[in-house]
Amino acid sequence: MSDRFTTVRREGCFEFFERGSRFIGVCRPIQSAEDATVFLEDIRVQYPEATHYVYAWRIDRPVQLQRFSDDGEPQGTAGRQVLEVILREEIDRVAIVVVRYYGGVKLGTGGLTRAYSHGARGALFEAQPIEFIRCQTFSVVTDYSVYHQLSGRIEAGGYFQRTPEFGASVCWIVGATDDRVDSLHEMIMNYSSGEAVWEPAGEQWLESSLVIDPSP
Repeated sequence: MSDRFTTVRREGCFEFFERGSRFIGVCRPIQSAEDATVFLEDIRVQYPEATHYVYAWRIDRPVQLQRFSDDGEPQGTAGRQVLEVILREEIDRVAIVVVRYYGGVKLGTGGLTRAYSHGARGALFEAQPIEFIRCQTFSVVTDYSVYHQLSGRIEAGGYFQRTPEFGASVCWIVGATDDRVDSLHEMIMNYSSGEAVWEPAGEQWLESSLVIDPSP
């Protein structure tokens, strides 16, 4: 099982005009094929009487699924381009629909390819791609003086930590990726002179924002 995956944080919308045609790219996080179907239906209602509803979606977990449709555009000029944007950025659990209102001027094969790619990338950018990284978490109990020494260093080191519970001692959850667990453990034990209580507390998916260039 991979220790990371990338999806999008929210629904994003991107609109532009190309030689009279209006293009609207919409990107939404999904969890299933049924979510993708509902998304496409929502877009058809939101943008009625459009000329084309070109779409692509992809899910990698728990099994790999992907679909795309040119929706009446010349084969190979639309849906595949939308899917390629998703694949190129390795986005999981996502669907993109690029709506077109025809403006009376044919764009040609190259023009369509560029327009649908641009619409998909713009929508993906607006949806805020975000990477999730799997971390191992641990319950740590120390006295107050050790906690005050450690909390800032844990944050500065890029480790995960939750708001602690304050009582007779300080108890809080910390975490790290598999390759950094030993370093985190060593830090805590060094600052506590080996007296900290350290117990496994399961896994946590942590997020790290990514930036996708919206330009074609």
